[in-house]
Amino acid sequence: MKKKIGVKIMSIWSKKKKRPARLERRVRVTFFLVAETKEQINAADSVGIYLQTQYLLDEKEREIPVTGFTFSAFPEPIPLPAGKSVFIGYWWHTTEAERKRLMREKVILFLIDFPIVAEEWKTDENINLLKDRILESYEENHCPQEEIWIVKQDIYRYA
Repeated sequence: MKKKIGVKIMSIWSKKKKRPARLERRVRVTFFLVAETKEQINAADSVGIYLQTQYLLDEKEREIPVTGFTFSAFPEPIPLPAGKSVFIGYWWHTTEAERKRLMREKVILFLIDFPIVAEEWKTDENINLLKDRILESYEENHCPQEEIWIVKQDIYRYA
């Protein structure tokens, strides 16, 4: 009996017309935000709220043209078991004595999609504005950052 049901379902699927893939171009912006302390987690949360607001505003009222975004889970202010986080970032720090030290920190990954525009400089301006808002968020939460690295990529999405 189970075999017959499976055969019927498979035959229904094979009879459906296949839709052609829809190709969409976007600009994907990716960055990691440090989230070690309660203040840093609050700053990163403020960035998430800012992006939600931009996404929900009428297009004419937006500072940046967010068409969608994703971010990873936030670490708890109290360390997760064994101090784990969803993402851990490593980078080299050179001390005043010119010694390299491997630094480790909990981070939150953000992925944001912007529409493709012919004037690429407009996208660059939007990324600079986003970077300013991120740095302001950390300053407002009393944990200023020296720099934030943001990566911009052209992406193709097949729907």
